[in-house]
Parts: sequence; structure tokens; C-alpha cells
Amino acid sequence: MQPEVLTIAEIKAQYPDQWVLVGDSELTDPSILGSIVSKLVSGVVLLASKDKREIGYRAKDVKSGYDSITCIYTGEIPKNRKWLL
Repeated sequence: MQPEVLTIAEIKAQYPDQWVLVGDSELTDPSILGSIVSKLVSGVVLLASKDKREIGYRAKDVKSGYDSITCIYTGEIPKNRKWLL
């Protein structure tokens, strides 16, 4: 069975406020800087979870066979959010 390709709007509707691992991601223009979510057109949902760490732990099991992998958050990230790198 061929995996279903969803648009970014369908992904956001089906997986609200979740981290989503998308395979075979189609981007509008990957060379332009900016948010991946704003450039993502469509892809195959491989995993979805409220916990980003779960995506990280399980990604290696599902990503084989895909040319590109993208991880996005479908909700709104607060403006005062601090990111630790």
C-alpha cells in the first residue's frame, strides 16, 4: 500500500499542536531561508506526537526509504519561547 501524501493544511488539520515527522517532503524553495513549516507543501506523515523527544527516539525506525525527512510543529510557538541548542 502506497503511503498517503498530505498537504501542509491536511497535516495541520489532522495533527493539531503536535510534532510531525514528514517523509518525502516537498518544499516550495529549499534554498530560501525561513521556517520549514512555511515552505512545506506536502509529504507523507511518518510519526506524530505531542512529545518531540518521542519523534527523535522513533525516527530511525521509520525514516528508511525516504529521500528527505522534515520535522515540524503544527501549533503556534510562543513568542517568548527560549530554545536551548
